[in-house]
Amino acid sequence: MAANKIPNTVKILIIGAFINSFGNSLLWPLNSIFMHEVLGRPLTQAGIVMALQSGLSLLGQFIGGWLADKVGPKKVMVVGLLAASCCVGLIGMFPVWKVYAPGIVFMGLTYSLIFVPINALIVIIWPEGGRRGFNYLYVGSNAGVAVGTALGGLVAQISFRLVFFSNAVTFLIYFLILIFGLGQVQKRPNQGSIQTGLANNGFSLEIKTLLTVSAGILLVWSAYSQWGTVLPIVMTQKGFALPQYSFLWTLNGVFIVTLQPITNWVIRNWASSFQGQFYLACLLIAIAFVILFGQLPYWSYIVAMLILTLGEMLILPAVPAVVAHLAPEGRQGTFQGIVGGFGSGGRAVGPLMGGMIFDHWGGQGVWVMALGFMTAAIVVFMIYGMMEKQMGVIGE
Repeated sequence: MAANKIPNTVKILIIGAFINSFGNSLLWPLNSIFMHEVLGRPLTQAGIVMALQSGLSLLGQFIGGWLADKVGPKKVMVVGLLAASCCVGLIGMFPVWKVYAPGIVFMGLTYSLIFVPINALIVIIWPEGGRRGFNYLYVGSNAGVAVGTALGGLVAQISFRLVFFSNAVTFLIYFLILIFGLGQVQKRPNQGSIQTGLANNGFSLEIKTLLTVSAGILLVWSAYSQWGTVLPIVMTQKGFALPQYSFLWTLNGVFIVTLQPITNWVIRNWASSFQGQFYLACLLIAIAFVILFGQLPYWSYIVAMLILTLGEMLILPAVPAVVAHLAPEGRQGTFQGIVGGFGSGGRAVGPLMGGMIFDHWGGQGVWVMALGFMTAAIVVFMIYGMMEKQMGVIGE
């Protein structure tokens, strides 16, 4: 198969990811608002729930990655999709705190059984695709974000129950796509071609590099998560309507789909190495938080989202690509699970700390904290850069 030709199975995964992301995006931007405004819970408590969800996701990332190597990523994803559909469906039937809190927390585990194995599956199906396989999947998922967030606020104004039920249905549709559309997945004979010869440098160096990248993405997610937990509360307190907040995430998805030529040009000319992509991404994400300090009109949030999205586009598809280069034969799922687990750790630390700081010092204190996380992330990626030079890892 030509290296530039996308396998049909990868296209099926992209379609499924779009549908699944659409359903998720109806819900996740609204979680904090649902807990705070509908269920009447303080933001600190909402942050604790989201932190517990991410904490369980952290455990699930490790388990999901390990199981993907043992029994196959498709089987793990099927179980995760069914379990996720049950969780969110129950919340739709009983939208009360005693059902919502444990249901949304347990979804952290079910999510991880979906999203970690798919990265291993991409490597198995299209090893020669390199970074492109992850990038196509990322773009497809975020096209779903654009549509889902565009409708989420509107659907929630009709009924939050409808939001939960719609999310449950999309999980089931993705489940059917995997069962009937993907078929039997076999490892390709050239699966090892994505490797860069890192085994010659010793397994311990691979692990150290993996943990360094993982620590960096934990810090990035600790900051980034404030856009989904604290920012909606800040905006509603300033008098912005719920659809105005949801529209920012619609723009996020639209930017990701439409600005690919720009990021590809940036990668080719300014940030050809993974290290360069990480540095530039951290700088852009930090600038987005600086804009939030200004308390400017609505257009400033759109500009900040544009800058945030450009940073996201540089770093999020690059991380699983780095891990694919590092993982030894037969360990793709485990390695992807480790970096995914650290990402979940950031999504646990971020909402917890953000909620506590917001309740005591407001949004300005949260933006200071986020900038601290991004500064630390740059330091960590400097260390990764030293390792990257030793191993000769490239960004394509």
